[in-house]
Amino acid sequence: MIVDSIEMENFKSYGDKQSIKINKGFTVIIGPNGSGKSNIGDSMLFVLGIRANKTVRVDKLEDFIHKTDPPKKHCYVALNVISNENNRYSIKRELVYNHGEYKSNYYINDKRASRTDVLKLIDSFHIYLDAYSFVLQGDINNLVKMTGTEKRKLFESIAGIESYKERIESAQNDINGLNENLNSMDAVLLEIKSMLDTLEVDRENALKYNKLNKEVNELKFFLKVKDRDRINQELAMYNGNIEKSQSDIDNLENENKNLSIQRDEAINRIKEIEDKLDAMGGQEVKGIRKRIEELNIGIAELKTKIGSTGESKTNSEARLKTSREAYNFNREQLENKLKEKKNYESYLKGTENSIAKINRELEKFRQENYENSKLTREINDRLASIDIEMQQANDQIINDYDIRTIEQELSGFSRENTMNEEKIKEESIKVKDLKWKIDNLKKNIKEYSEEINEVNKKFLTVRNKLNELVTMKSNNDVEIRNKEKELRGLNYRGTASPALREINSMMETESGIHGPLGKLIEYEDKYANAVIVAAGGRLNSIVVDNDSVAQMCIQAIKAKKLGRLTFIPLNKIATSPDRQKAAELINSGNAIDFVRNLITCDPAFEKAIKYAFGDTVLMDTLENARKHMTGVRIVTLDGDVLDPSGAMTGGSIKNDEILANRITKAIAELEEQNEILKSEISFKEKENSEISSKLADLTRKRDISTSNINNYETQLQESENSIEAAKTRIEEIKLKIKDAEDRKSNFEFKKNEVKMQLFTLDKERKELFKKLKELAPENVEIEKQMEEELGNEMKSRENYSSKLAQIETEFKHFTEKSQELEEKITGLENEITKFTGMVAEFKNKVEAMEKELEENRAKENEIDSRSRELYTEKNQVSTARDKLFENIRKNDDLISNKKAIIAGLKTKIENLAFQLETINYEIENTGMEYIEFNMSISEVKQKIDENSREIEKLGAVNMKAIEQYDMELNKYNSTEEKYKTLLSEKNDLIDLQNQIIEDEKRIFLELFDTINSQFQKIYARLSEGGEANLEITSRDDPLNSEVYIKVKPRGKHMIKIDALSGGEKSVAVLALILSFQIKNPSPIYYLDEVDMFLDGHNAEHVGELFMENSKTSQVVMVSLKGAVTKFADNLIAVTTDKHGNTKIIQKRIGEGIGKG
Repeated sequence: MIVDSIEMENFKSYGDKQSIKINKGFTVIIGPNGSGKSNIGDSMLFVLGIRANKTVRVDKLEDFIHKTDPPKKHCYVALNVISNENNRYSIKRELVYNHGEYKSNYYINDKRASRTDVLKLIDSFHIYLDAYSFVLQGDINNLVKMTGTEKRKLFESIAGIESYKERIESAQNDINGLNENLNSMDAVLLEIKSMLDTLEVDRENALKYNKLNKEVNELKFFLKVKDRDRINQELAMYNGNIEKSQSDIDNLENENKNLSIQRDEAINRIKEIEDKLDAMGGQEVKGIRKRIEELNIGIAELKTKIGSTGESKTNSEARLKTSREAYNFNREQLENKLKEKKNYESYLKGTENSIAKINRELEKFRQENYENSKLTREINDRLASIDIEMQQANDQIINDYDIRTIEQELSGFSRENTMNEEKIKEESIKVKDLKWKIDNLKKNIKEYSEEINEVNKKFLTVRNKLNELVTMKSNNDVEIRNKEKELRGLNYRGTASPALREINSMMETESGIHGPLGKLIEYEDKYANAVIVAAGGRLNSIVVDNDSVAQMCIQAIKAKKLGRLTFIPLNKIATSPDRQKAAELINSGNAIDFVRNLITCDPAFEKAIKYAFGDTVLMDTLENARKHMTGVRIVTLDGDVLDPSGAMTGGSIKNDEILANRITKAIAELEEQNEILKSEISFKEKENSEISSKLADLTRKRDISTSNINNYETQLQESENSIEAAKTRIEEIKLKIKDAEDRKSNFEFKKNEVKMQLFTLDKERKELFKKLKELAPENVEIEKQMEEELGNEMKSRENYSSKLAQIETEFKHFTEKSQELEEKITGLENEITKFTGMVAEFKNKVEAMEKELEENRAKENEIDSRSRELYTEKNQVSTARDKLFENIRKNDDLISNKKAIIAGLKTKIENLAFQLETINYEIENTGMEYIEFNMSISEVKQKIDENSREIEKLGAVNMKAIEQYDMELNKYNSTEEKYKTLLSEKNDLIDLQNQIIEDEKRIFLELFDTINSQFQKIYARLSEGGEANLEITSRDDPLNSEVYIKVKPRGKHMIKIDALSGGEKSVAVLALILSFQIKNPSPIYYLDEVDMFLDGHNAEHVGELFMENSKTSQVVMVSLKGAVTKFADNLIAVTTDKHGNTKIIQKRIGEGIGKG
């Protein structure tokens, strides 16, 4: 950068506004003494030197302002600078007098700026005023007069050692601070260690308690899991039993279906017998029979009621058993809670004894220290008073029986409501089930009635159809008898040969034999003569599947010597191709067709047909046949045959044979129809019997369903009444709950007030302890420990009291539950007694009705001895029917028993499910993980008792000790860690401090050697061969040593600078200053009359050096020597006008003032 110009106004001797151009190169300022030459340097220092040791030559700020009358109140200097980047900056400082004081304002490019902004900008130009870039008047003498220590400090300043010293001092301050912290931490660590030793015993007891208690909880949890597993196993077993019972029920119901079919058959048979007896007997018999039927139905209904009542009794017995099991389980829980209650009462009593003991010791301690001072006594008195008040407040909270009573009431109300809701739910399910059953029964009755109507219709339809079938069969029988009569009137007596009869017999047992071909074919009557003549004897050939069957048949008739037969094996029979003339005759349309094509038969027999009829052609008349004879076999409708050879066979055919065949075929068809009719009649008779049985069964079911509806409707009314009663009770309880909750809120408000009182008292107690600690710290620490111990015991008492209240609530719950179960058991026992009485009553009625039934049957038997055989059969059938009824009833009873078992099992399952739900809830809410113990259940329980005894032996346990110990240990570890960290930081700072000292020495010596080297060179040049040297008293400890300047002018001895003449001193000092400048180069140098003591010769040497330096930096010099100006690039001449204002004249050397 370069300083381009200086603007100033009212600055020292420059009263007018002035602008001084500072060109590049070497600028020399000349003028008479007092004209204001040095004020140009002061103006630059006014702007640049705001933080440097270089000061402007004024005593006070007002001396900067040009003296006038009246006095002016401001001045300013603006330094215009061009940076290396060719950016222009105007740095301006003004001094303004305002309200009795002077104030400096700074501007950069005419914009207000802070002093910091100006400093940053100057630093960016690398102008270092303290490194002798500005050399003022007196600086040379000052440097000469400096002591060795001051010279060494000058070197330190140039080397920037001050920053190192600041860092060393800062490090030392940090070390001192760390030492203080380390000492404090030592004391803290000792205090914490003492506290840890005190807490360790309590902590060990607390840990032992936790370990024992944890193991107890784990063992109890283990028992709960085992209970859950046991219940799950029982549930699986009960569910399996239910499945088996249901399977038994299904089997019994299937067996009942079969028995019902047999029973219905018996009823139908009885009906048939009674119908026959009705035809024999009169009105009395009908009345007896009607009464017998009524008695049968009545007995069946009563037995049904006995079964349903017995089922209800079995269900009640199952529920009674389950309730008793639940009662025993509840009593066991009650005993456990009682035991647990006693344990916690013992814990509470122990804690209260400990509290009383600590209170006595605390009172005694305070009494012993009572006489210390009046203030101490007053504090102790107040502390004792606070302890009493807090004790009373805690007692009030702990012994707040009102709230606990209300909570017990609420718990009881809640349980009762839960029971009522469960009852509503249970009865609602029952109501829903009963309604469903009633609706189903009504639906069933409707369906039974509809089905009865449908069955009646079906019965009529079947009966009509049966009559129709019987009529058809009867007609067929008449027709068969007529045909047989007609057949007997014919002369034809065709009989089957023995061989054929054998084959017919074999057809019933052997497969593959189809019979005579004539029996396997059908044809129209008009073709009968032609068919019989065309096939001839081959119609009697036996058709079989294969040659093996044919062989078997031949061997059979041969063995019995029954004659001979022709067989047609379908697998081997061969046929001849049609003659060409036969085909042509058919195609010409003159023939009717091949005879074989007029035959109808099973396709399997086509080869046999082809074999029997060949290519015989059928024609209408013999006359037409003759036209085409020879070369083809022709048969006419009358049965005339024309052989291919030309032979002709004809005449009359014996019609009896054909007629017999036709009659036989008709009889066979009628018999076949009769077989079908017999099957249909049998089916319809069976269907009719089934319909009759079904009708009787449907009627019985409808009657039973009607009876059941009445029973269910009674139960439905009872359940609905029970639901309404439960709902009414729930509403009543809700009002009681609201009242209890309001009372509880009031008590809790009072309880909160007591807690607030406790908080206030505790706060006051802490303040008193604080004061007491200031008066007697050693006693306070002891008292504080006793207070903490007392507080822990009181917390334990509160915990035990809370747990005891919870146990008492649970104890009351189990007590109430036991009472409920006792009432339930009593109700079920009464219910069972009621059902037992009902069953006995029903059995008595059945017995009476059965007796009446026997009497009526006896009367029925006595009425007509002529019907003895029918009565005997009827009695046998009735006995069988009754046996069937009895078996069905027994199965129904078994089914009822099975259903009762299922109901009982379901009740057990419900009870177990409730227990399982409770256990699962407890398991899920403990948050514990299951641990398997290799112990039996009894060993686990024994271990729980052992641990409980060990816990009792521990007495009151300070559970806070674990947390306090851990807190103190963490505090100790944390403090120790901080201590180690601080110690490490201290050592690091010491190492850093030593490193900075070493760096400081190194930097200093490097600077010293560099400047010394430059100094030697520059001095040799200025003195034309002289020698100079800088000496330091100790290179090992340079920062505590002294620096001296020794020179040897040409032709003289080496001496200290103090012994030189004024000119020689100036040359030596200027050489040193130039060395400084080379080490820390500046963009501008200012020197004020540094050539004062130089002669012309030496001044020339100095001017020449400054001229060389101006090639890289601006050099501005105030000079009194003409020898210097001849080396200048620019001259500034300064003078003063009559008003004391400095005036300047600026010239470049080339503009009128020449070098030399």
